[in-house]
Amino acid sequence: MKKKISFVYDLTDEYRIIGICSHLKEYKFCWHLNKVLNCNLVKKEDFIYAGKNSEPANHSIYYFNDHNQHNQIFLLANKSNNSVLLDKVPEADLLMVIKGLFSDKKTEELILSLKKISNVLTVFFVDMSKIKDINTFLTELELQQMKYEEKPKKIRR
Repeated sequence: MKKKISFVYDLTDEYRIIGICSHLKEYKFCWHLNKVLNCNLVKKEDFIYAGKNSEPANHSIYYFNDHNQHNQIFLLANKSNNSVLLDKVPEADLLMVIKGLFSDKKTEELILSLKKISNVLTVFFVDMSKIKDINTFLTELELQQMKYEEKPKKIRR
C-alpha cells in the first residue's frame, strides 16, 4: 500500500494585507504613504496576475524593501481593466501587502494612520483565510519581488 505524502506551505503567516478604498490615484496615495511610513515606495513594472477564473491582467505596483525592519511593502492596484486582483475584496481600490516582521498591533496602528489620509474612504484588514488562492497570489508576488532584488550582473573586462 502506497501512501501519498504532500507538503503544503502556508505563506499567510509571513504576510499582512490591508485593503484601501480611496478616490486618490495610486501615485498620489503612494506619496502620502511614503510620508506616513517614512519610506520610499517606488513604482515598478506592472504585476501581471491571473486568478483561477480570470485572464491575466496588469496591476500597478509600488515596492519598498525596509532592510532595517526586515519588511517588504507592496502597494498594488486591486482593479485593472474590469479585473480584480483579489476577488474576495472587490471594494478595495488598493492593496497594501506587507511581508516580514509586522505585528498585529503595528498593523492596527498603520490602519489608523492610513485612515487619516485625506480622500481615504476606508482602510481594513483583509482576512486571508477567506481567499481561496491566496498562496498562489503570494507566490507570484514573491517571484515579482525577486526581480526587484536581483543585482545587476558585473561586466568582465
